[in-house]
Amino acid sequence: MSPPPTDDVLPVSLTPALIVEDDPAMQERLRYVLSTLGGDDERIAVTDTVAGAQQLIDAHGYGVVLVDIGLPDGSGVELIGWLQAHHPGIPAVVISAWRTEEIIFAALRAGAIGYLLKERDDLELSIALRSIEQGGASIDPTIARRILSWLATTQSPAAPPPVPASAPPADSVAPGEPPAALTARERKILELVSQGLSNRDMAETLSISRLTVECHTKNIYRKLAVNSRTEAVFQARRHGLLR
Repeated sequence: MSPPPTDDVLPVSLTPALIVEDDPAMQERLRYVLSTLGGDDERIAVTDTVAGAQQLIDAHGYGVVLVDIGLPDGSGVELIGWLQAHHPGIPAVVISAWRTEEIIFAALRAGAIGYLLKERDDLELSIALRSIEQGGASIDPTIARRILSWLATTQSPAAPPPVPASAPPADSVAPGEPPAALTARERKILELVSQGLSNRDMAETLSISRLTVECHTKNIYRKLAVNSRTEAVFQARRHGLLR
């Protein structure tokens, strides 16, 4: 029996490229990253709005569009959906600070072929974009882990194997019992972390300094016995600290 047919993996051209981003510093970062991958600066266009992106895409052909989620006149998810409807041959890659499940899945359902986080350094973004150029569908590792965790919690668990009578209990902490009590401020910061906000954004939202945010975050990590934002959110939901 012959193997089932598989879809061809299509490479992506990183030039010409369109950057849809409203932060000037991030615009320059992405210009630089694309230039390290062989992109000609004259063939890299930049706009900071959904409307501007639609006009440029209608007027020019692009090998790839790098899209932020939060834009002044709309959502990058809407732009990706519009792109799929009007220019399905132009791939879109999200590069954003947003990391909530709703946004991630909305962007992927709309047609994004990759989801990368702004917090990564230039080299990591470059490696991810190179993978996309070669036909991959690059997802930031923390995003991929969240997707796997989400899938694990939405699937019916398989029956566990029988445990020998002499075996110790698998987990000494009850599922609904947090390992340590969080303060009201720590719970608020944890909620903002789950929404994908950066330390700077949380500081502005709560009218506190970034140093204070970092101190609260370290306390949250210590109390939940975790080492990353993703693990903190996962454990918080597991213990009923987040909906």
